[in-house]
Amino acid sequence: MRPVIDDMIQELLTRHRANGRVDLNDIAEVIGGRPVSYEEVEHIIDRLESEGLRVAEPLDAGDVEVLRAVLASARRLADALGRRPTIGEIALACGHAPHAVRRALEQAGRVKAC
Repeated sequence: MRPVIDDMIQELLTRHRANGRVDLNDIAEVIGGRPVSYEEVEHIIDRLESEGLRVAEPLDAGDVEVLRAVLASARRLADALGRRPTIGEIALACGHAPHAVRRALEQAGRVKAC
Protein backbone atom coordinates (compact mmCIF):
# COMPACT_ATOMS: atom_id res chain seq x y z
CA MET A 1 0.00 0.00 0.00
CA ARG A 2 1.19 3.51 -0.75
CA PRO A 3 2.71 5.46 2.16
CA VAL A 4 0.11 8.24 1.72
CA ILE A 5 -2.63 5.69 2.50
CA ASP A 6 -0.86 4.68 5.69
CA ASP A 7 -0.58 8.37 6.60
CA MET A 8 -4.34 8.78 6.11
CA ILE A 9 -5.02 5.77 8.30
CA GLN A 10 -2.77 7.14 11.04
CA GLU A 11 -4.50 10.51 10.91
CA LEU A 12 -7.92 8.85 11.19
CA LEU A 13 -6.74 6.68 14.09
CA THR A 14 -5.33 9.72 15.86
CA ARG A 15 -8.55 11.67 15.40
CA HIS A 16 -11.02 8.89 16.23
CA ARG A 17 -9.44 6.23 18.42
CA ALA A 18 -10.78 7.90 21.57
CA ASN A 19 -14.42 7.78 20.46
CA GLY A 20 -14.13 4.55 18.48
CA ARG A 21 -16.20 5.68 15.50
CA VAL A 22 -15.35 7.02 12.04
CA ASP A 23 -17.97 8.46 9.72
CA LEU A 24 -17.48 8.09 5.97
CA ASN A 25 -17.36 11.88 5.77
CA ASP A 26 -14.34 11.79 8.10
CA ILE A 27 -12.57 9.46 5.69
CA ALA A 28 -13.48 11.70 2.75
CA GLU A 29 -12.18 14.75 4.62
CA VAL A 30 -8.81 13.13 5.28
CA ILE A 31 -8.53 11.92 1.68
CA GLY A 32 -9.33 15.40 0.43
CA GLY A 33 -8.42 15.93 -3.22
CA ARG A 34 -5.84 13.16 -3.32
CA PRO A 35 -6.58 10.40 -5.82
CA VAL A 36 -7.34 7.05 -4.19
CA SER A 37 -8.71 3.85 -5.65
CA TYR A 38 -11.72 1.90 -4.42
CA GLU A 39 -9.31 -0.77 -3.22
CA GLU A 40 -7.40 1.80 -1.18
CA VAL A 41 -10.60 3.07 0.42
CA GLU A 42 -11.54 -0.51 1.28
CA HIS A 43 -8.07 -0.98 2.75
CA ILE A 44 -8.50 2.16 4.88
CA ILE A 45 -11.85 0.91 6.19
CA ASP A 46 -10.51 -2.60 6.83
CA ARG A 47 -7.55 -1.20 8.78
CA LEU A 48 -9.74 1.09 10.86
CA GLU A 49 -12.06 -1.78 11.71
CA SER A 50 -9.11 -4.05 12.53
CA GLU A 51 -8.06 -1.39 15.03
CA GLY A 52 -11.48 -1.64 16.68
CA LEU A 53 -13.13 1.46 15.22
CA ARG A 54 -16.71 1.39 13.98
CA VAL A 55 -16.96 2.77 10.47
CA ALA A 56 -20.18 4.46 9.28
CA GLU A 57 -22.40 2.83 11.87
CA PRO A 58 -25.50 4.48 13.33
CA LEU A 59 -25.10 6.96 16.16
CA ASP A 60 -24.76 5.51 19.63
CA ALA A 61 -25.43 7.16 23.00
CA GLY A 62 -21.96 8.76 23.08
CA ASP A 63 -22.46 10.26 19.63
CA VAL A 64 -25.81 11.66 20.69
CA GLU A 65 -24.22 13.21 23.79
CA VAL A 66 -21.59 14.94 21.63
CA LEU A 67 -24.35 16.13 19.31
CA ARG A 68 -26.28 17.59 22.25
CA ALA A 69 -23.20 19.35 23.64
CA VAL A 70 -22.32 20.80 20.24
CA LEU A 71 -25.83 22.05 19.56
CA ALA A 72 -26.21 23.54 23.04
CA SER A 73 -22.87 25.34 22.71
CA ALA A 74 -23.73 26.57 19.22
CA ARG A 75 -27.05 28.00 20.44
CA ARG A 76 -25.46 29.73 23.43
CA LEU A 77 -22.72 31.21 21.26
CA ALA A 78 -25.17 32.38 18.60
CA ASP A 79 -27.19 34.18 21.27
CA ALA A 80 -24.10 35.71 22.86
CA LEU A 81 -22.37 36.67 19.62
CA GLY A 82 -25.41 37.69 17.62
CA ARG A 83 -24.20 35.60 14.69
CA ARG A 84 -23.58 32.02 13.69
CA PRO A 85 -20.49 30.75 15.57
CA THR A 86 -17.57 29.18 13.76
CA ILE A 87 -16.59 25.53 14.11
CA GLY A 88 -13.55 26.59 16.12
CA GLU A 89 -15.63 28.69 18.52
CA ILE A 90 -18.06 25.82 19.09
CA ALA A 91 -15.18 23.38 19.60
CA LEU A 92 -13.65 25.61 22.28
CA ALA A 93 -17.00 26.10 24.00
CA CYS A 94 -17.99 22.43 24.16
CA GLY A 95 -14.55 20.87 24.53
CA HIS A 96 -14.70 18.65 21.44
CA ALA A 97 -12.28 18.61 18.51
CA PRO A 98 -13.25 20.65 15.44
CA HIS A 99 -13.73 17.53 13.31
CA ALA A 100 -16.14 16.12 15.94
CA VAL A 101 -18.07 19.41 15.92
CA ARG A 102 -18.27 19.36 12.13
CA ARG A 103 -19.60 15.78 12.14
CA ALA A 104 -22.13 16.57 14.86
CA LEU A 105 -23.45 19.52 12.87
CA GLU A 106 -23.67 17.35 9.76
CA GLN A 107 -25.59 14.73 11.76
CA ALA A 108 -27.90 17.42 13.13
CA GLY A 109 -28.65 18.51 9.56
CA ARG A 110 -29.51 14.93 8.61
CA VAL A 111 -31.81 14.54 11.60
CA LYS A 112 -33.64 17.78 10.77
CA ALA A 113 -34.05 16.69 7.16
CA CYS A 114 -35.86 13.51 8.17
